[in-house]
Amino acid sequence: MKGIWYIAQKIGFGRGARFTRFMVILATLSIALSITVMILANAITNGFQNQITQKIYDFWGHIHISDGYTNKFFETKPIRLDSSLIEEIKTLDLRDQGAVSTVRSVNGIIQYPVIIQHGSTLEGVITRAVDSDFRYDIIDRYIVEGSLDSFRTMERSLILSRSIQRRLDAQVGDRMILFFIRDDQQIPRRFEVAGVYNTGVMEYDEKVVFIRNSDAREILGFDSTTYTSYEINLGSNKDIELYDDYLYENVVPSEFFNFSIEELFPNIFDWVYMQETNERLIMVLLLIVCVINMITVFFILVMEKVQLIGLLKALGAYNRDIRQIFMILAGRILFLGILIGNGVALLFGYLQMKFKLIALDESEYYISHVPIEFNFWFILLINLITLIVCLVFMFLPAIVLSRIRPSKTLRFT
Repeated sequence: MKGIWYIAQKIGFGRGARFTRFMVILATLSIALSITVMILANAITNGFQNQITQKIYDFWGHIHISDGYTNKFFETKPIRLDSSLIEEIKTLDLRDQGAVSTVRSVNGIIQYPVIIQHGSTLEGVITRAVDSDFRYDIIDRYIVEGSLDSFRTMERSLILSRSIQRRLDAQVGDRMILFFIRDDQQIPRRFEVAGVYNTGVMEYDEKVVFIRNSDAREILGFDSTTYTSYEINLGSNKDIELYDDYLYENVVPSEFFNFSIEELFPNIFDWVYMQETNERLIMVLLLIVCVINMITVFFILVMEKVQLIGLLKALGAYNRDIRQIFMILAGRILFLGILIGNGVALLFGYLQMKFKLIALDESEYYISHVPIEFNFWFILLINLITLIVCLVFMFLPAIVLSRIRPSKTLRFT
C-alpha cells in the first residue's frame, strides 16, 4: 500500500511530471471554483430569503384580519372584534397539529389614506397608526433619523419613510399638514416629523407613514375598540399557513377576512422564493461541471501515463493496484479542491458580511448589499455530495486501465 501511495505522489507531483502537475492543478482549481460558487450561491439565496422576508414580517406581521377582500392590506373600513375573540386568538396553540410556535401578539392597526402638505408639496400616503402595545423595538431597527422616544411621547408626531421624506424635502423637526377625509369633510391637522425609517421595501416605503393611535382616533372619531385591521404575529414564520387556515376555518367570523402576508404581497415572495430555483439549477450545473472535469482529467492522466501503466503491469501489478493509484490521485485533487473552495467561500462571505463590499440598488433588490447567511449543514452536505459523486464517476474511466496491454504500450519504449 505504501508503494501505491508513493507512485501516486510521484505521478502527480514528482520531478519531470510538469504536464501531469499542470493538469492536477487545473482540476483542483476547477473543483475549488465550483465549490466556492455553490456555497456562495446558497449563502446569498439564504440571505435574500431570510433578510427580505424578515423585514416584511417585522413591520407587517404574519396574518391580517380586515373587512375587505379586494383591497386587503390597505383596507380602511373600521371593524371591531370582540375582546373574547381577540383573547382566543392570542391564546391559540396549534403545536399539537404540527406547529412549532404559538401566537406572539395581536395588534389593532388603524390605516387611513391622507394627503401630506409640506410647503407647496403635496403627497398622498397611507397613515399607519399603532397602539402602545405595538412592537416598537422592531421599528427602532429601521429608524435612520430622529428618535422613536419622541414619536411615542410627543402628540401629533409622525415617522416618515426615507422615500417620502425625500419627495417632501422634509427634515426631522419639520411640521406639515395631514389632510384626513371623514364624512366627506376635509380635516387638516398639523404633525411634526419625529423620525425617518427605511426598510428598503419600496412597496411600503413609498406609501406608509406612522402616526400614533391616539391621534388617529381623535381625528377619525374611532373609539378604543375600533380599528381598520388586526395584525397577528407568530413565533415562527414556518407556521403562517397552518395558523392562517385554522383562523379562516374555525375562528374568524364570516363577515371578516384573514390573509397571510404572503397572500397580501405575492410578488415579493414569489421573487424571493424563485431564487431557490436558480440556486438548484446552479448546483446541478456546477456538479456536472465537476464530474466532467474530473473524468476528463482522469482520461488525460491515464493516456499520458499509458506507458507507465504498461510497465507496472509487466512488473506484475494488478489492475486494482493501478486503479488505486489513480483513485488516490483523484481523491487528492478532490480533497484539495474542496478545501480551497470552502476556504475561499468562507473568507469572501466573511468579508462581505463585515465590509459589505458588493452593494445593490435597494429600490430593485429590497436590500442595500449582497446578503450572506451560511448554512453549515448545507456546506457539509455539498462537500460530501461532490466528493462521493465525483469518486463514483471515476470508476468509469478506470475501466480503461483494464484494457491496457503491456505488449502494446511497451512496444515503442
